[in-house]
Parts: sequence; C-alpha cells; structure tokens
Amino acid sequence: TEHNLGYLYKTMIDAKSSARYLYEKTLDSKLSESYPKKSSLASQLKVVGQFINSGIDTSVYYTTLNGFDTHAFQNNKHENLLKVYAEAVDAFVKDLKRNNTFKDTLILTFSEFGRRVEQNYSDGTDHGAANNIFVIGENLKRAGFYNQLANLKDLDDNGDLKYEIDFREVYATILNNWLEVDDRRILNKVFSKLNFI
Repeated sequence: TEHNLGYLYKTMIDAKSSARYLYEKTLDSKLSESYPKKSSLASQLKVVGQFINSGIDTSVYYTTLNGFDTHAFQNNKHENLLKVYAEAVDAFVKDLKRNNTFKDTLILTFSEFGRRVEQNYSDGTDHGAANNIFVIGENLKRAGFYNQLANLKDLDDNGDLKYEIDFREVYATILNNWLEVDDRRILNKVFSKLNFI
C-alpha cells in the first residue's frame, strides 16, 4: 500500500502542476466573447481556442455534441443540433483567425454511427452505416465534397447508404500528412491516403 499511496501522491502533484501550467499559459490568451452562450459545444471550443491561442504544445483536442441518436422526432432535433454545431464552429474559426492560429489548426467532425435512410414509425431513423465527415481548415487542398452524393435508390442489403470513402482513409491521411506520425502503427493496416491536406 505504501507504493500505491506514493503513486497517488505523485499523480496528485502532477495534476496540480498541470493545472497550474494550463492556468498560467492561458492567462495571456485573448478571450473571445463571440461564442454563443448556453451552448456546451461552444463552451468546449472556447476553452480549446484558449489553449490553441496560448501556444500550449498539444496536438489533439476532443469535444463532443450529443443528441444525434434520434430514433424519434428527428427533423427538429437534427435541425437544432446542426444550428448549435454551425454557430459554435463559426465562432471557433473566427476566434482562431483573429489570433492567427487557424492556419495551424485542422477541425475534424465525425460521428460514431450513421443513420438508416428509411424513416421508422416514430418519425426518426435507426442506426445506419455511411455517414458524413467534415474537415475544416485553412490548409485544405480544395474545399467542397470529396465524394459523390449518395444514391438513395442504391442501398445495401440492410437499407443503408453505401459508403464511398473508408473513414480510416481520412484518419490515415490526417495522421500521416497533418500530425506527421506513422498511420500504419496506429491503424495496424495500410490505408490509401486522400488528397485533401
């Protein structure tokens, strides 16, 4: 138990030291007031913006926006969630541009699952296969869509959209071309690279 207690104390000291470091680094960052109020995603992105603008040496930040698991009454829910997303990301990008850090930032938006095409009996959709990924950045090779629009008449055997780009190709491209790490070691397989960064 003495070993465990020593480890606990060291962990607490490391956490306190890390918190002090983050506090001191972000003291000098310019706080933006342009983020939407009452938005959890905007609050998260505001903190991430503070960290990025203060020069903290961190490669990846992760934020979440919950609520897309819409098995019922989907239309209004998705519309509201996408509005929250758009307003928060817009404020975040403006904040980074104002602080000249957007050029060094890549924003990746993904979901853990897609939605089924056919509406269920509760005015929603169930879990599906294909999905969208948004990549936002100043250094993209070209803006726009990287795949064709989905064909709603050509679905797989489960009634799902057929995907055109394997999401692991997106991850491999970002790992290799943006983060400059060996994507094969992380993904345990070789995936094609896409031409967006």
